[in-house]
Amino acid sequence: MIFSLNRRFSANILRIFLLLSLLAVSSCGGKIGYGVLAWSVPDHDLHAGDVVPVFVQSNIGKVYVIGSKDSKDRLEVPLWQIQLYKSRSAARKAAQRDAEYRYTYALVKIDGLPIRSAPENTARQVYRLRAGQQIKLVRKGEGAPVMSGNSALPGDWYEVMTDDGSLGWCYSYNLTIIDEREYTGEQIVQTDSGPDPVLENLLSRAWYPDSWRTMIESSRIDLDKISPQWGFFPGRDSLVARIEDETGVRTFPYSSVVRGDDGDYRFEGSTLSVQVRRRNSILVQFTDENGMPQAHYFAALDSSPESLVSEERARRDSVLESIRSLSRAFSSGNYGVLQFPETGRFLWSGYQLLSPQIIPAGSGAGGSVENRVFIPASWSGDFDGVLSFKFDGSDSWIHFLYQLSSEGLKLEHVLSVKDALVQSRNLTPTVLFFSPANEVY
Repeated sequence: MIFSLNRRFSANILRIFLLLSLLAVSSCGGKIGYGVLAWSVPDHDLHAGDVVPVFVQSNIGKVYVIGSKDSKDRLEVPLWQIQLYKSRSAARKAAQRDAEYRYTYALVKIDGLPIRSAPENTARQVYRLRAGQQIKLVRKGEGAPVMSGNSALPGDWYEVMTDDGSLGWCYSYNLTIIDEREYTGEQIVQTDSGPDPVLENLLSRAWYPDSWRTMIESSRIDLDKISPQWGFFPGRDSLVARIEDETGVRTFPYSSVVRGDDGDYRFEGSTLSVQVRRRNSILVQFTDENGMPQAHYFAALDSSPESLVSEERARRDSVLESIRSLSRAFSSGNYGVLQFPETGRFLWSGYQLLSPQIIPAGSGAGGSVENRVFIPASWSGDFDGVLSFKFDGSDSWIHFLYQLSSEGLKLEHVLSVKDALVQSRNLTPTVLFFSPANEVY
């Protein structure tokens, strides 16, 4: 107990001694060097890059005592806010080196924006910013572009400083860059008075992947890439926005939606923001769980996903029915008998010459047939389309260009298929010809 009291007494004596020392140094006007401000002190008309005298460094209080421009006032600033040099000339030289971004700050657009240890999106995170936070731009750097899908997001890498002195690199895509001499201090997001018809349209609709609109315009509907559950759903009533696709579901609880100065809509309380490109097209952006920026395009459609799926299935069935209307069975001297007993099903016997090069061994005698793949428009004079066969004993689809005539069914095997579109014909194609059979085998 006595030992504990002695330690407290000694600590108090030390604090008093340090305080008296600071007062003595301040009163005699001695300097320990000159500092370059890293962050502006507007209340004292001091700006980043100003060179000021430094009188005291307190590692206990973690502050410097500096002078104002006219050296009459003394004020304390955090240690991180000063770069200390022994001479005025060295400080001025350092200030000149960083003068380009002296007045340049930025406001953060989204919650969770990462600051990284290096100018690349895979570098270690050193800080996570919050929406509306102000940071200082130190310098521009060269780094790896930030990608969204196959496209690079616009912007540059900057070395930045936060308002607590943390340093690192941040990509400017989600920053609003400002000059402090021109910035009025208004909030980065503001709520307009009166109804906003663009926001009303945004919140009142379901939005689906923009690639669906491309499929509709090209009349090539890939049913493997359409589901009524996929899309962007703003959650106007629930205040929970949702993005759902083949990879899963992401939810974004939010408190309100406000319009930013650059015209985008921010879902407050989340990292989600939306840019309305046209009345029926939007860009949705957010930061994922790994701190990576994501961007996805969505569109409002004139038809519902359910009707798109229904119409495409009806189109495919009509193609198969046109073949069955000529004959339900076709025969070939080399490639056996091909039957279509019902829409969407086939039976194939005697195909040994095609196995295993085209039809895998053990595939069985039948399976599913669909008109699920498309041909380039320029091929329409040579082929009617593509028939795809999936044997019950196999997991893969086998694709054939087909041409139907009164003489029978011509098939040509193809391998090069991407995104439900035949890319090219084989250099040495296998061509099959089947004549209509008089009976079903």
